[in-house]
Amino acid sequence: MHKAAMRVWVPLVLAAWLSGCGGNEEDAGTPSSRATSDAAAEPASEPQEIEPLKASISAAAAMRDDRRLSVTGSTNLPDDARLLVVVERETSGGARWHERTRVKNGMFQVGPMGFGSGVPDGHYSLSVQLAEASVQPVVVRERIGAKGQALEGELVENASHGLGRIALYTREFSVGKELKHRNEEGDRIHYPQDAR
Repeated sequence: MHKAAMRVWVPLVLAAWLSGCGGNEEDAGTPSSRATSDAAAEPASEPQEIEPLKASISAAAAMRDDRRLSVTGSTNLPDDARLLVVVERETSGGARWHERTRVKNGMFQVGPMGFGSGVPDGHYSLSVQLAEASVQPVVVRERIGAKGQALEGELVENASHGLGRIALYTREFSVGKELKHRNEEGDRIHYPQDAR
């Protein structure tokens, strides 16, 4: 009697197990088939074309009471855009200062820049560079493009190493009383020393 019960029991368990493994084969494929057919039914979203942005940056350096410089500027670049501001003395190696900042309400500011004793007299260059799109916040990349392709204008150039397009503003200025005659040409900005 024990053997007879086993003969009935084993085929029932085996049949139930086989039907459980293969019986829902159609259902198992349905979600992925449905997802595939849904994806095929929906048109692929076209990349949105970004409106061109003619980059505008202007900046000026001002002498502080401690003879160090502060740089302020304005731009039409999006808020939170990351900028690198560099002030460099043209005739002296090592006299170079840089600071990173972000655009806020179309403005930016850095400083103080210079040695503890201030900046020495001489000719200086000031540059403001919009960093590559790859290091910009998402909201900025959405406006300028993943490779800065929406940037246009005189300030726009290709970044090194194929990192896309950037905006770069430069100007020159002079520090010191003896340089005043050069400033009258209009191509230099004079920030005089204290007359003591």
